[in-house]
Amino acid sequence: MSDLTKIIIFIFSMWILQGILSYFQIRNFKKVVGAMKKEGKLLIGQQKGRISQGIIVILAVDKDNKVVNAQEMRGITVFDRFKLKEEFINKSIDEIKKELPSLKDKKTAMALKKAFD
Repeated sequence: MSDLTKIIIFIFSMWILQGILSYFQIRNFKKVVGAMKKEGKLLIGQQKGRISQGIIVILAVDKDNKVVNAQEMRGITVFDRFKLKEEFINKSIDEIKKELPSLKDKKTAMALKKAFD
């Protein structure tokens, strides 16, 4: 087997592996969204990163516009999963909107802004 054939097989194998891992990440996203739908209306915002990490924020809001669950996924790989964001829970949407300019993490602020639009 020539070196070129080995390189092509390696690249194809990595492409297949990336597709499989992406499938599991999408499945995790659907699972989190499905569970959070039961808690209230969902607000989803994302901020993509070209070279740096991207972020997805999901807020479950009750009928009084109070956040009952907040999840965040950030990273650059397919191994990233959602994590609970306790600092947003039990706050109203208006409170969070007022805090956006003072948030230290600008990517989270931008993702939240997109969720509110």
